[in-house]
Amino acid sequence: VRDHLAFITEKVLGSFERIDPKTGVAPQPRWTRPKKVVYPYPLSKSEDAAKKYQACVAWLTADIRDNFEVLVLTLLGQVLLGNDAAPLRKALIDSNLGTALSDGSGFDSDNLDTLFACGLKDVRESDAEKIEAIIFEVLQGLVADGIDPELIEAAIHQIEFHRKEVTNTPYPHGIKLLMAFAGSWMHGGDPERVLKFDADLEKLRRELARGAFLEGKLKTWFLDNPHRVLFTLKPDQELADRQARQEAAELEALYASMSSEALEAIKKDAEALMKLQEAQENVSCLPTLELEDIPPSVKRVVPSLSDQSQVHYSRPTSGIFYFTAAAGIAALDASQIPLLPFFCHAVSRVGTQVHDYLEMARRIDAYTGGIGFGAHARIGFDGSGACIPFVSFNGKCLARNQEKMFEIIEELVTRFDFSDQVCLKNLLLEYRAALESMIIHNGHRLAMSLASRNFSVAGTLSETWHGIHQLQFIKRLTDDLTAEKLKTISEDLAGIGRKIFIPDNLKMALIGEERAVAHGSRLIAKSRNLRDLGCPLSASDGFKAPEVSTEPVSLREGWCTSSSVSFVASAFETVRMDHDDAPALTAVSKLLRSLYLHREIREKGGAYGGFAVYNPETGLFCFGSYRDPHIISTLNVYDRAADYIKSGAYENEDVKEAVLQVCSEIDKPDPPGPAARKAFYRQILSLSDEARERFKSELLTLNRDRVAAVAEKYFTPDRIQAVAVISGEQQLKSANEKLAGNPLKLYAV
Repeated sequence: VRDHLAFITEKVLGSFERIDPKTGVAPQPRWTRPKKVVYPYPLSKSEDAAKKYQACVAWLTADIRDNFEVLVLTLLGQVLLGNDAAPLRKALIDSNLGTALSDGSGFDSDNLDTLFACGLKDVRESDAEKIEAIIFEVLQGLVADGIDPELIEAAIHQIEFHRKEVTNTPYPHGIKLLMAFAGSWMHGGDPERVLKFDADLEKLRRELARGAFLEGKLKTWFLDNPHRVLFTLKPDQELADRQARQEAAELEALYASMSSEALEAIKKDAEALMKLQEAQENVSCLPTLELEDIPPSVKRVVPSLSDQSQVHYSRPTSGIFYFTAAAGIAALDASQIPLLPFFCHAVSRVGTQVHDYLEMARRIDAYTGGIGFGAHARIGFDGSGACIPFVSFNGKCLARNQEKMFEIIEELVTRFDFSDQVCLKNLLLEYRAALESMIIHNGHRLAMSLASRNFSVAGTLSETWHGIHQLQFIKRLTDDLTAEKLKTISEDLAGIGRKIFIPDNLKMALIGEERAVAHGSRLIAKSRNLRDLGCPLSASDGFKAPEVSTEPVSLREGWCTSSSVSFVASAFETVRMDHDDAPALTAVSKLLRSLYLHREIREKGGAYGGFAVYNPETGLFCFGSYRDPHIISTLNVYDRAADYIKSGAYENEDVKEAVLQVCSEIDKPDPPGPAARKAFYRQILSLSDEARERFKSELLTLNRDRVAAVAEKYFTPDRIQAVAVISGEQQLKSANEKLAGNPLKLYAV
């Protein structure tokens, strides 16, 4: 690093004098009394607005450069809201005033003045002050009675664990470290000081030992802090139309006020912009790798042991032990299939026959870095191309806590209990709220999932579990949660557990340092319940797909939601990774995104993003757009993509850059734990390292002619394409007026 900085100083920075860019941010002036504000947000006219308010209380807190106070507030955020047993979270959810914590709840240290917020969503307008009263009642109670020391220890454990763990989720680990100190650094803080976490933690423990330390901080930052606001988000079903009319009127007035000379100048600017957008950029001056620099090999993660029921991966995981497993779902009935994702969400949160949900939440936080389940629909590479659905089961802990973690795991899979109807109802409503919130954030992925579901069992299951159809299912399920209905749901969830956690249905992997892996294996051997669940990695009976229909309801769909922007997707079938054409299709996706879609959809169309994605596992080729102001023009861009890629209007250098992009994804370094988990899943799918290397080797031989030939083969006029658009109702109806010959079939989200 020192050599790099010296080079930059000599070649670049040494030629300039330091200037003050005057980018400093002044601290926010502190209020002397609290405030109340109400802001509108758009809501679809098809929804009931009565319980679609959000209400929260937010405080301005410490300066971001005060590392110790930031740590204290981070700890308080974990204590107050970190899990289902956290006192403030529990009180808010148990009030039944809303369905989930309000958006933005928690401690936010991204700005010079940090903030803490908490509240509820899906509440009535009249409930805002009730929510505020609950929050202050909890805080006053904690100050008066003291915070449970077990809660504090569990919160410290969570902070320690996630500081220690090396992952690339949601960003590469290096970027996460950068983001940890970048905020303070940009405001004049010491970046090294942020990374010296242990010193602050030791100071925190000393302060805690003196007694009532956190209670004092609650008083300082919350009870006695007048710089707070009661913030209410108010649904407005006319807001989107009103804003559209206002924008149109302003544009019309602006147009009417302009002289012919001004209009002509704008026209010339538009023409110049179009020429600029169409011009080819000269990127030859940029540094680049050559294909010869890329090794044809792939990173292999080889098990240290693979016996009848376990796979062991001895890896340098910095003292963290990972347990990962997969359970087959072949025994599930058709009626249980759509409920499976909620089962995965709830099984570790609802409590067991031994411990209620509060006790389980505390145990999981105190002894693990998290325990989670998930539903997956994958496709095997054993030659049959069959769908392999399974429930993943992941737990992680510091090596010293292995015994406690396996006690929790055994209890979850053998003593699950969904009979607590109050907790079950809260979890259902919270789960629904999270699904509703994902639409705008992940609209492009949801639209591509809708389009992709038409082509395979795996696509259908994936949409059923993770797409708009999961939201629709949960909305129907939660519309009228009577005691009788909750009892039925409870029985259905227990039925799923009894069909998944059965003997010879769990493929297990143990990941960590050699001693920790050996100890984990002994703990499983001592537990008859866990030992009996295990099955060989080659077992397939429990991992067969259920009977599901893949007949398309409609190949052209529009889904109405509260959105002023659109998410436009198209999908068609090609071939999978084991086909000779797969490497070229991967390169085609990169070429289209970089050279065509970025220009047409983002630069010209104004969308936030345009995507071309080839999935070598499913064999599907998808287009997608993100926060798109257009529908028709974007669909036209997708149609013209075939002409562009078949025309060969690109050079071998462009193909090389596309190949390098694919190789960067293949060779992206994974931390030891997650890398082993991926290798375990590849074994379940029978995806060999030899097949991966063959794919990469063929990728490195691609040239322009080969790519154009493969494009000619699959981008044909008669290919069956599925189209799915998520947008506002008015935008979809306007689009259908222009698609009179081939309209979208409209549905409500």
